[in-house]
Amino acid sequence: MRKKHSHDSAYKYLFSNKNIFIQLIKGFVHEDFVRDLDFKHIELLDKSFVTDDFLKRESDVIYKLKLKDKEFYIFVLLEFQSKADKTFPVRMLLYLLQFYDLLLRNTQKGKLPNVFPILLYNGKENWSAKNNIKDMIETHIPEKYIPSFEYYKIIEKDIEDEVLMNLKNLIAGVILLEKKRDEAGLKTAIEKVIEFIKEEQIIDVRMFVNWFSKMFEEKIEEEEIRKIKKTEEAGQMLTVLARKIRNEGKLEGIQEGKLEGKLEGIREGEYKKAVKTAKKLYQIGLSLEQISQTTDLSINELKSILKQKDF
Repeated sequence: MRKKHSHDSAYKYLFSNKNIFIQLIKGFVHEDFVRDLDFKHIELLDKSFVTDDFLKRESDVIYKLKLKDKEFYIFVLLEFQSKADKTFPVRMLLYLLQFYDLLLRNTQKGKLPNVFPILLYNGKENWSAKNNIKDMIETHIPEKYIPSFEYYKIIEKDIEDEVLMNLKNLIAGVILLEKKRDEAGLKTAIEKVIEFIKEEQIIDVRMFVNWFSKMFEEKIEEEEIRKIKKTEEAGQMLTVLARKIRNEGKLEGIQEGKLEGKLEGIREGEYKKAVKTAKKLYQIGLSLEQISQTTDLSINELKSILKQKDF
């Protein structure tokens, strides 16, 4: 099984929460059509609909919803490297075309739906890749034969702290924590995040805390998660975790985007641990899709485990 980077798997897990994903779109996509999106029927794309090639990529999230009563997709590609990838426009267009090919083979409808492509980048350097693929291509033939394709950018480092403070929600907290790379900055960010957390539903807070623990590779028990909305305990918990990162030299790894996830695949010795985690997540109400993304257990494996008497 292919290795997963902590950032990729942690963010994909976080954005499996519909409310947090909606916060991302409403807070950071500044396009008029967002006002017309029907978020009541938003749906994380079912893995059974996606090809094996798509399943191998841990760095994308696809949601289906409605725009003016028409089927509409939002495709987010997570780019967690320290530097911009110059080939990104080609990669994004390739993913989009693969997705359209997938739709064509699974539907008999007329026109293809709109797919809105988003880049989410957390690197410390400026994003220097071209915005439009046509700017990467020579112009020796008529323009009508040259592909033109543009993607929407959410560049975390360019988002002003004031914007995040005004949003006061979980995704704002996530980006604030990502931006503050040193110990003092993390401490300040954590204090602000605690304020944001108090306004959120417990299920969303649980997802946020699990994201935090995955990023920092530290386990947080369910009992602690239930206490997270109490300011003093939450602040202490998150600060201790952040401090561990610095003491163990992991923070620098996160900065460079080189921190490897612990789950390189479910080896025999890790299977019991994955099952134990799956049980806890199922008991707190997460879907099989969310549990699968967190534990690397397949949907079929989870269904089989569910049938066991002690699950």
